[in-house]
Amino acid sequence: MLLKLRKCKTLIKVQVLLIVFLFFNTIIGYAEYLVDEKLLKEYVSKGFNGGHLEQRNTLLKFQAENNLLVDGVIGKETSRALKEEDRKVIDTIPKAVKKDKWFIVINKTKKILTVYKEGEIYIKYPVAVGKPSSPTPDYKFTIVNKAKDPYWGGMGGKSTPVKGGAPNNPLGRRWLGLSTDKHWGYGIHGNSSPSSIGGYVSSGCIRMINEDVGELFEYIPVETKVWVGTEDILEKWGVSQRIQFKEKKPRIRIRIGVFKCISYSETMEYFEGRRHII
Repeated sequence: MLLKLRKCKTLIKVQVLLIVFLFFNTIIGYAEYLVDEKLLKEYVSKGFNGGHLEQRNTLLKFQAENNLLVDGVIGKETSRALKEEDRKVIDTIPKAVKKDKWFIVINKTKKILTVYKEGEIYIKYPVAVGKPSSPTPDYKFTIVNKAKDPYWGGMGGKSTPVKGGAPNNPLGRRWLGLSTDKHWGYGIHGNSSPSSIGGYVSSGCIRMINEDVGELFEYIPVETKVWVGTEDILEKWGVSQRIQFKEKKPRIRIRIGVFKCISYSETMEYFEGRRHII
């Protein structure tokens, strides 16, 4: 009996420690999210300046974190998200990939790169994707290589090559190459044009904010699956990414009339008239 009691106490301690660990990890992530939102609200209250890179990036990250269209513009949906704190980011992914430690989805419509860890949202980043004349392919890729300070070859002679690590290197400081079984030469990388994030501007690759791709580079391993597609394509693959706002209950208006004393005959006369209407 004493042995069972000790085992029970040990199990309870382990459960408590696990709950505390999960709680603090969740709180830290949520706190960082609130800092970005608080900072953006501060920018907006003082007059948002989209030409200021820090302010623009803060907006882009807020849009990505809330499954909004990443465009660097405070439009109707972004304004609503800033005002309504009671909102939910809802993602669904196929059961087959939930068991993967890491899984990446790039939503070309919203320009969001989402990292999932064991089936749960880990983080969302704003990105830039291919322009209409050189669109990013809709495809289920895999990361096949990673490189620091990648060399840029100049698009097959179209431009002058740029050495790795140079400030004007279009690939930035990090590169995560995508599988070449069907589409060749595509990857996730940094940029030399910070204002391009949130646009359809690349030659087909996925551009990220330099600090974001540096972070992604550190923890995402080779062989991670990367699904790239428009929202319609992703939905066909079983991926859905949306924001849900709390439904506002309709206001109930009650008209309060003026009461007066009336006789019995007046009352019966009133109801007789109403009966015909009903």
